[in-house]
Amino acid sequence: MTPNIRPEAEQYHPFSVLMHWLTVLLVLGIVLALGLAQWFGRGSSAHAFWLQAHSVLGQMTFGVSLLRLLVLNHYGAPAPCGEDEAQVLVAKVMHALLYGLIGFLACSGVLLSVAYLAGQSVLGMTVPMTLNPQAMGFVRQLHVLVAMGFVFIALAHGLYASAMHYFAGRVALRRLAVRDLTVVDAIAAPQIDAHYIQLEQERA
Repeated sequence: MTPNIRPEAEQYHPFSVLMHWLTVLLVLGIVLALGLAQWFGRGSSAHAFWLQAHSVLGQMTFGVSLLRLLVLNHYGAPAPCGEDEAQVLVAKVMHALLYGLIGFLACSGVLLSVAYLAGQSVLGMTVPMTLNPQAMGFVRQLHVLVAMGFVFIALAHGLYASAMHYFAGRVALRRLAVRDLTVVDAIAAPQIDAHYIQLEQERA
């Protein structure tokens, strides 16, 4: 699924804006939950709680990302920021990596969660062992490495957008704001505005 690029559009669809900043908040929550889990240490009830919160927030991030991709595919998106083809390619690659890494982290996170529950009863059923200890250790290490890569790419993405906005005059950050309307207002009461992609289907 690839976004429907609309070069004439100045901003993202309000739903897309909402999903973008919700994703940012969820990622911050994921990092915070993992940090708290490690701070309390293994064996404590707080560790188990925050580790579960880390997993749940990760799955929510995956769901929100899928929803945003659907919005981008349906309503379209502005052309990627860049002064030349090389910079536009960098922007596209970073976006693709972000979505791909979120998907991998969500899948590996589910796999680890199921593996940790092996032998326990859930909804009256005993969870089977899906990974042996060696495989679990490998998946866990891979999950951590990919998560570090995701954080690096996310920071690079933010720095790139800021550089485009403040130094290249591409107003990249302004695309993630809804002029003269709050996101909620734009969603609840569609209005004609040339500055962002319309909420309603284009009439033939």
